[in-house]
Amino acid sequence: MRDLGDLSDQQLLAAFQEGSVAAFEAIHRRYFGRLYAHAFKMLGNAHDAQDIVQEAFIALWIKGATIQVHTGLAGYLFTAVRNRVLNLIERDKTYRAHLDALAAFLDENPSPPAYAADEELLYTLFEAEIEQLPRKMKEIFELRRQGELSYAEIADQLSLSDHTVKKQISNAIKILKDRLMQWKSQLVVLFF
Repeated sequence: MRDLGDLSDQQLLAAFQEGSVAAFEAIHRRYFGRLYAHAFKMLGNAHDAQDIVQEAFIALWIKGATIQVHTGLAGYLFTAVRNRVLNLIERDKTYRAHLDALAAFLDENPSPPAYAADEELLYTLFEAEIEQLPRKMKEIFELRRQGELSYAEIADQLSLSDHTVKKQISNAIKILKDRLMQWKSQLVVLFF
């Protein structure tokens, strides 16, 4: 029997689609390093690059026999990784925009001292809204906010990926910003 590493991409893909786990492993060995280098070059982040390549292989595994590869296996895998990298970059831009908007909102400081009670009320409402976040999201958000831990440190502590931590914090910020904007508009109506 020939070594699977000697098979062409097309032959490996056909064997994988027929149920060969060894063929999938051979595809993984053949392309993981190159795909990782490609993702790392685009992102400059080892953890994100590794997560993205693993996601591409997971998608290949899940699609299995139903996958239609028209550009060749290499083209398919590199396109899958590139698309995931572009999606991650877009999510990061959105996250930064939400974070900046929340920071700007929290930094607003009305000039008259009479608003000190309003600020305390907003702070109390903010803390109450944090308590309403889903359990895991709240835990991740609090670790970042109070512990001043990096995403990687939080991911290690909770046995999660950096990507999951970033996504949970981004979602928490968006939820809190939306809720605080609602409270702000309600307070303006109440006090004026």
